[in-house]
Amino acid sequence: MSSHVLLEIGKKFYLGEEFADVYIVFMVNDEEVERVPAHKNILAANSDVIHTMFNESWKEKNEVKIVDADVADFKEFLRFFYFGMVNLTIENVDAIMNLSNKYNVTECKNLCRKFLKATMTSENMILRYELAIFLEDESLKKFCEVMISIDPQDFLKRPGFLQCNKNTLAALMEMKGLKCSEVELFEACMSWVKNKSEEENLTRDIVQSELGDLFYKIRFGSMTIKEFSTLIPSYGSLFSNGELQDIIQFVGDKEFQSKLFIETREKRCDVNLFEGYKKIKRNRLAPQEQSAKPYIMKNLETTTFSVNETVFLIGFKSAPLWIYNNNIYRRLTEVVPSEITIVRIPNTSDPSFNEEVVLGTGKINLESKHVKFNLSEPIMISPNFIHEIRLMQTPNEHSSTYILLKSQFQIDSDFSVQYHRDTERGIIYRLDFYRI
Repeated sequence: MSSHVLLEIGKKFYLGEEFADVYIVFMVNDEEVERVPAHKNILAANSDVIHTMFNESWKEKNEVKIVDADVADFKEFLRFFYFGMVNLTIENVDAIMNLSNKYNVTECKNLCRKFLKATMTSENMILRYELAIFLEDESLKKFCEVMISIDPQDFLKRPGFLQCNKNTLAALMEMKGLKCSEVELFEACMSWVKNKSEEENLTRDIVQSELGDLFYKIRFGSMTIKEFSTLIPSYGSLFSNGELQDIIQFVGDKEFQSKLFIETREKRCDVNLFEGYKKIKRNRLAPQEQSAKPYIMKNLETTTFSVNETVFLIGFKSAPLWIYNNNIYRRLTEVVPSEITIVRIPNTSDPSFNEEVVLGTGKINLESKHVKFNLSEPIMISPNFIHEIRLMQTPNEHSSTYILLKSQFQIDSDFSVQYHRDTERGIIYRLDFYRI
């Protein structure tokens, strides 16, 4: 009932002239474009920034001029104040995220962040990263960095990287983990300089002009002599004699401390990208663990699931197997080899994703005890798709489990996992995720 009442209030007041006590006036080149009616109490109740403005700089005003926002984007942002919801698109999410940040509307910002994560692609990743840096949004920034780190070779060749601003490049060079060599990162920086300077033949002055102190953030200490020597034919002239001497000593002597370049010797590619991020390990066992009726294992076992926000699958856990015969459970004495395939199921609502995509494979031996399987690399699980873990095996005809499973469970207040198809019985009873 309360939701219905709030919905009706929203319909009555949103963009409505009646009872409006303030107008938001949109200006372009000092000319009025549109006047949007609003209500001070509703705006102030949802934003402490606006609340302060109405008590100070906007106190005596019944109209507020806006010069830094598009009318359509701001109207959509206002929808959140009146309905607690917002219609996000690829085109408007950056603007609404910016407005949410500017006026400190936390819940709207959270929705934008989830949308940005869920719709991130190789093409828009750098723009999302720049937005996160500009807004100082650590959650979105960390997510982008994990996505970049997974396949940096592809990322560093994208036009978006070559066109990114210097602040973004600086953030990239400060990243602890990248699954690429320092030589590859150095060459990517040189490509960035060529694009920015519009000069194909680089000189020391050009590199210093574009990179400045970032040149000294390259981890030459993590290179081998052989790796560094591959740079000399193309880039040797970019270094002074003192810098060359410093790097050679730095690379060759583990006790040497460089006074010119960053002293880190750790290879970025050896860093665990997910270290420090939250692990989610929750089983989906129903309160009544045992069932009088056994579940007989099939040649193809599937666990089909979806999530409500982007996470990274890191593994799963299987239930113990038993032999059920003549109404008696007996412990399975042999292992059941199983082939694992993890797939993204086609999205019927989006014709551009109409093919099944294999995201990972592996092998596991199922047996009479709980078996944990860890993926060699975490797999991104998007809320835009249904995903499926398939186990293919040839079990004993009496192989079975007795557990009952939940079809849905809430992990945190705002994160849940939904299971589909055969939801109450199965072999996999726990999925493990990283949540960033």
